[in-house]
Amino acid sequence: MCPEVSLLKVNALSIHSEEMNLLSPLSFELTAGQLTGVIGASGSGKSLLAQALLGSVPRGFTLSGEVSLPQGKRVALSAQSASVLDPLRTVISQLMRRVSPGAGKRAAQLQISPKIAACYPHQLSGGMAKKALLAQATWQQTDFIVADEPCCGLDASSATELYRYLAKLASQERRGVLVISHNLKHLLTVADDILVLKEGLLVEKTTPEKILKGLCAPYTYALWQAIPGNWGRTDAAVA
Repeated sequence: MCPEVSLLKVNALSIHSEEMNLLSPLSFELTAGQLTGVIGASGSGKSLLAQALLGSVPRGFTLSGEVSLPQGKRVALSAQSASVLDPLRTVISQLMRRVSPGAGKRAAQLQISPKIAACYPHQLSGGMAKKALLAQATWQQTDFIVADEPCCGLDASSATELYRYLAKLASQERRGVLVISHNLKHLLTVADDILVLKEGLLVEKTTPEKILKGLCAPYTYALWQAIPGNWGRTDAAVA
């Protein structure tokens, strides 16, 4: 079994102005080979965390705290919106700029079809865009990937496939993977641990096992109960 290697440390990371805190000081550590999920209701600060990890903040706000990586380690973002893609280039021409050994194999795993590859960004459906954005991040062969809502807009089968792929990036390629998602049901099947955010605050860092046993914060338990299959249930065991 491979020993855990510290990959990324976050210390008191926050986004704030004189009037308000968008993201209160967060501290946590990720390791190579680990998939960490980030959950929370809309407005909880999930996407703000993704931006903060890469040093970006909304205009008028200040970023403080520290994100440290071992020398030579790099981070790639699988963005939430296709607006980050070059509107004047096809998907494949943009991906080929990121190509590295093994990229062809990863493309097959992600099922980047010839149709997606030949599209310009404005021609992509929501699901097609998600696959293109994730491919753009993984082809960079960075040590750490932040995936912001990677499966939003996908059908259940495609979402399951992509979540499993992200888990393989962590377990087989020994990358650090941070998945920001509202989809707790899928995260419970692939995450090693889960960060729970509420209104910019870190409620807890927990595990799928603890959530399924009900050994979690009340807010986390409420998110579990909000999963349609769990409506009205009083136990914490998901069938």
